[in-house]
Amino acid sequence: MIRRPLFLWIFLTLLNVPAMAGTPNLAGIVPAIAPPGSTVTIIGGPFGDETRVVFGDQILQPANIADKRLTFIVPQLLEGDYLLYLQEGEALSERSLFFRILLPSPSIVDLNPSIIETCATGEQRQVELRGRDLQPGVQVLLDGVALAAERSGDSLTFNIPELVPGMHQVQLANPDGRHSLPVSLQIDALPEILDVSRGEENVNYYQLLIIGKNFSYKSTLVVNGQPIAPIYPGSLQVDSIRYLDCNRLIYKRYPPSSQTRQINLQIINPDGRESPVFTFSGP
Repeated sequence: MIRRPLFLWIFLTLLNVPAMAGTPNLAGIVPAIAPPGSTVTIIGGPFGDETRVVFGDQILQPANIADKRLTFIVPQLLEGDYLLYLQEGEALSERSLFFRILLPSPSIVDLNPSIIETCATGEQRQVELRGRDLQPGVQVLLDGVALAAERSGDSLTFNIPELVPGMHQVQLANPDGRHSLPVSLQIDALPEILDVSRGEENVNYYQLLIIGKNFSYKSTLVVNGQPIAPIYPGSLQVDSIRYLDCNRLIYKRYPPSSQTRQINLQIINPDGRESPVFTFSGP
């Protein structure tokens, strides 16, 4: 889009006549390409309190004025090329320049959380994204697929669908086709034991409630290097584990003696992922 005031086009370009002796000199602008809201410096002069910047069809009051330098703020206009010159009273600068408004690409400032557990449900799968330079109609892309999102200012909230474990990419896409750089979202499937507590006790066995994350109903519990498989109907095993949910297992333990000792626990999932060893003391 090119804004060319008819008066200036005829007066300066077609007739090639200088506007007026002693008018402010427009030597250059820095930068010559910027988005709306940017600060731009004009070099030349001499500039006075009455100097104004004519930008397209708008007359702008400079933000700061010095003898040979002034600054102004790029107005909120559509992307395109705009004719720029100076005006002081009735006098116009002999020179005019084109300034290009270039809308910026969106960017992602923060993703919270950036790690989602495999077994997370409901609000645990909700992610908040804070962005910059978001246009109306901006979309959130997950591995290139648009997600439904609720926007509030510069924040977008969306839910993560079921995904394979590993790293995934989140991007923003403005309606003008510009995309942000991708940021990583991790789907974490690594099991981990966070806590162990004593539960039901009997004459020859007791139960341990194992609290953690990313447990599978096919997880294997390794006790002091010996695997304990999940309990199944008709199983003849003595020690066994029972799956409650992805955060809880019950370990039914038949201790060889009543003597307290160090017990090392580890979870191995069907995909081969192993938890760090968790140690506690018990019979």
